[in-house]
Amino acid sequence: MAKHHGRGFATIEYPTGMNQNGDPSQAWIKLKPDGRVDVFSGTVDIGQGSKTVHTQIVADALGVPYDWVTMDNTNTDSSAVCTGTFASRGTFIGGNAVRLAAEKVRERILDIASKELEIDPSDLDIEDGEVIARGAPQKKINVADVAGAATYNYGELISGSSTALKPFADVDDATGQVEIEPHSAISYAACVADVEVDDETGEVVVQKLVQVYDVGRAINPTLVEGQIEGGAIMGLGLGLLENSYPYYPSVKHRGGQFGAYLAPALRDMPEIDNVIIENPSADGPFGAKAIGEMANNAQPPAIANAIFDAVGVWLTEMPATPDRVLEALAAKREPTRDGKRVVFDEHLSLKAVSANQGEGFFGVEA
Repeated sequence: MAKHHGRGFATIEYPTGMNQNGDPSQAWIKLKPDGRVDVFSGTVDIGQGSKTVHTQIVADALGVPYDWVTMDNTNTDSSAVCTGTFASRGTFIGGNAVRLAAEKVRERILDIASKELEIDPSDLDIEDGEVIARGAPQKKINVADVAGAATYNYGELISGSSTALKPFADVDDATGQVEIEPHSAISYAACVADVEVDDETGEVVVQKLVQVYDVGRAINPTLVEGQIEGGAIMGLGLGLLENSYPYYPSVKHRGGQFGAYLAPALRDMPEIDNVIIENPSADGPFGAKAIGEMANNAQPPAIANAIFDAVGVWLTEMPATPDRVLEALAAKREPTRDGKRVVFDEHLSLKAVSANQGEGFFGVEA
């Protein structure tokens, strides 16, 4: 009886948003007379940080400080339309919506500033809340003064709205081909798991996870790290503890209390080494791709591969509970003869079982 160590890895690809199209997100932005920016978006932040990221996108697209921007997504009844927070679409699709709206607001800021400075809009830039003439930085005007001029001199509310919606990808029934790429973007990830397996108790301990994620561009690296680490503990639960199949979405046979459902705790967290790869998407906001649901996909298969590397048995159903590990080890230790597995039942009858037949026994009486 001993503890064995193994290493396994798994790779995944993950599409952003819905295939073919059909999941629009909208945004509306207005510039107040003091230069501060209000953003109205329907994208709901359920912990992934989209509110922060969208604020960053708007601030960068407009050229104003981050703290000038207020993001309002509190009322889905009156706010701009968003299909929903799912399919890791918050940063990519919702982010594109606010970026496109911000670009329209930027155009109007430059138009008004050009009148105030008597300089063509194409010769102006916006940096850190100031509209500055290219090649003549002494000629400038604060965005707040532009907003005030728009309101009180020209009677205009500077605003912009937009929708992020991928064109419909029609499929040719005869060939199966599509004219345009059906996905918004494809993200890639890999996970390497180091495990320790106790062949006496069946317990599996994940000691280290090395996780590599291509996120396009990490607009907020701290939030990306948080997504990856949060996904890691979810993937750890799916790999070792959480048994939802085959009852999902039914609650039948589930525990009646929250404490009856097994989930990993912080003490179960292994050493984690995260690697963020930035391979920008041509269509994403500032090159961003998805980093959401994909963060918990690679750990379970990596753990299964590591268990095989450690003790030489395949677990074809997750989670890898001690009972399942012990059952697999017991099956591996059963005597073999002529390539067949031999099983003695309680009546001492002999059943020959093909080694590759799993649980599908065929019996031969002794």
